Amino acid sequence: MKQYYSLSKSILQEITKSKNIIINIHRNPDLDSIGSATAMYQALIKIFGKKATLVCPHKIPENFKFLKGADKVKIVDFSNFDLSTYDLFLILDSGSYDVVTGDKEITLTNIRKIVIDHHQTNNWSGNLLKLLDVEASSTSEIVYQILLDWGLMIDPEIATSIFAGIASDTVFFKYEKNANKTFKIAAELLDLGADKNKIVEHSFDSFDFDFVRLIGEFLTKIQKGNGYVYSVLDNATFIKFGKQRGARETVANLFARSIKGFDFGIMAVEYEKDKFSVSFRSKNTDVSILAKKFGGGGHRNAAGATIQGNINQIIKKIKEII
Repeated sequence: MKQYYSLSKSILQEITKSKNIIINIHRNPDLDSIGSATAMYQALIKIFGKKATLVCPHKIPENFKFLKGADKVKIVDFSNFDLSTYDLFLILDSGSYDVVTGDKEITLTNIRKIVIDHHQTNNWSGNLLKLLDVEASSTSEIVYQILLDWGLMIDPEIATSIFAGIASDTVFFKYEKNANKTFKIAAELLDLGADKNKIVEHSFDSFDFDFVRLIGEFLTKIQKGNGYVYSVLDNATFIKFGKQRGARETVANLFARSIKGFDFGIMAVEYEKDKFSVSFRSKNTDVSILAKKFGGGGHRNAAGATIQGNINQIIKKIKEII
């Protein structure tokens, strides 16, 4: 069978000779990060019998723990986390150090690293291997192609993780890069037993009450800019509604680019004092360029960044840069 990625064999060789593998889920974890990581984790455990550990700097949302392995994620502080016992780090769906560690000041020790990603702003260097496919809908799609390249049998649990990641990063196929290819893969995953109904239930039909109320706060505070909309929530509001981290991404996906007469939107929330996480979503504007001006990155129609400052400074910075 023809190989989809020329690096698949090299990645497999490095995994085969490794004894203790660590796999990241990025900060503010979404379903592509969790889906691609749990799919790879399951493959290493079930098929290769490898010792593997999933890590993340933030808690996994409860409604995403239905994916096999997501309940085993180790929440770590990378500023003092000991990587010396691991011999390979699989870095998935992360374009830079801070996306992995949650902090721009933290870098990883001299561990062998393999990067697998689809973000056009990916700036990793010094890694052993880097498989970057910016035409892929998601990192989960890349993982699917890698597993096929390896000739592995994909069971329903792995298929569900991969389908969840693809569905999430395309906002259930709202965004597209290569629709024919993505829908073909989605159909293949359903044939392999991916549980679409469970993914829909946990992604859209299991919102916490305070989660919905926080979305309401975003919408109540939404403002008009020149061709864009924005909404910024402070830390007190974030705490008041139970620290619902996924609300920012949800409201960005559903509303930031969906308002008639506006091309893109910006949603920001102060997760920590004077530290705002920002989501950009657009119809046509390349928001990855905008995100880079804020020190972030991402894709043409979906990007993110972390900005330091108080709420007034953040709003002023958005207006100045945009």
